[in-house]
Amino acid sequence: MKNTGLKYFILAMLICHSGLISGCKSEILVVEQKKVTISFDSYIATSPFALKTGHTFYSNLPYGPYDRNVLDLWVSKVEAGGPLIVYIHGGGFQGGDKESAWDKPSRYGIGPGQIEEFLNEGISFASINYRLLETNDKEGVLKSLNDSKRAVQFLKHYDQELGFDGEMIGLSGSSAGAGTALWLAFHDDMADQTNDDPVLRESTRVRAVAVQETQSTYDILKWSNDVFPNGLFSMDKVRGTALGNRLTVFYGVDDLSDLETDKMVTYRKEVDMLSMISSDDPSVYILNKKEFQPDKGNIVGNLLHSPYHAVALKKEIDKAGIENEIYIPADGSKPSASQTVADFLIAHLKP
Repeated sequence: MKNTGLKYFILAMLICHSGLISGCKSEILVVEQKKVTISFDSYIATSPFALKTGHTFYSNLPYGPYDRNVLDLWVSKVEAGGPLIVYIHGGGFQGGDKESAWDKPSRYGIGPGQIEEFLNEGISFASINYRLLETNDKEGVLKSLNDSKRAVQFLKHYDQELGFDGEMIGLSGSSAGAGTALWLAFHDDMADQTNDDPVLRESTRVRAVAVQETQSTYDILKWSNDVFPNGLFSMDKVRGTALGNRLTVFYGVDDLSDLETDKMVTYRKEVDMLSMISSDDPSVYILNKKEFQPDKGNIVGNLLHSPYHAVALKKEIDKAGIENEIYIPADGSKPSASQTVADFLIAHLKP
C-alpha cells in the first residue's frame, strides 16, 4: 500500500495492555503520523552530463542518516508518473560510487547514453551510494544491503512528490551492485509495518531486475557445492588469502571458523539470495562474461564474476518459472545488440 498522505501506526494491543487508557477494550487505536516534508527543490542541480531534453536532476539527495546515504536522481519530464530505474554501483562493498553510472561510457550496460534513453522513454533514473565495509567491520555486508533497501523504500515513499511511480521500479547494477539488486529482487517483502519510520514501512518489491557480473549467493559456504563444480572452490583454498581476509570483513567476524556459529548460520541465510528465489519474483536479466576458469588470472575477480554464478542462478530461476534472459557467453549464449540491460528494463517497465 502506497503512502500518499498521513501514515498510520496501529498501537491497539500495546496501549490497551499497558493500561495507559482506562476503559480500553478491543477497539483499534490509530495514531496518525505525518510524512516528513523534504525541500526537494533545494537539491535540484545541473546534470553532470549534457542532456538534449529538459529533465530534472537532483544531486546528493539524502535518503538516510549516514554520509553515504545519498542518491542522484534524474526525473523524466516526458511522462508524469512514469517508471523508475535504481542503479546500484559495484566495488566489492569496499569501494565504488554512484557516479559510476554516468562518469564513463557504458561498461556494465549503464552509462550517460542509456540514462538519457531511459529519460526520453519516460523512465526516471536513480543511482545510489551506500555505506561501505571498513577494516574490522562488525556489521558486515548486511549494512550495505540494508542501505540499498532503504534507498528503494525512500524513493517509493516520496514518488508522488518527485514525479514517478514507485510501484514500477526496476533495479540494475554490476558486481556487488548486481548481487544487491538480486538480493532485493528475490527477498520476501521487507516492509516493516510496525516501524516508527514510515519509510521502512514501504514495500521492497520491484518489477524487473537487470544485472551484469553478479554473484549467485552471499552464503560463501554454498559456493563449494551449489555454485562451483569439481572442487574449483573450497574454504580451505581461501583461508589466509586476500579473499579470505576480505571475507572476515564481509561477514563482520574475527575468523572464518565463526561462520559455522548459530548466529552466522542465520546471517548467511539472510544473504543467500539463491535460496530466496520463488515464482512471484520479478523478471530477470543476467550477463556474466567471464570464462569458466576461476582459478586463472585475477582469481578474486574471476571467482566473484564467474559464469558459474549465472549457471546456478538460471537453474533456480528456471525451476521457479520466472521469465528471464540469462546470458553466459562462455557457454555459447551471447546477447545480441538488441538484448541489452537497457532494452530489457525498458521492455519490462514500459510494456
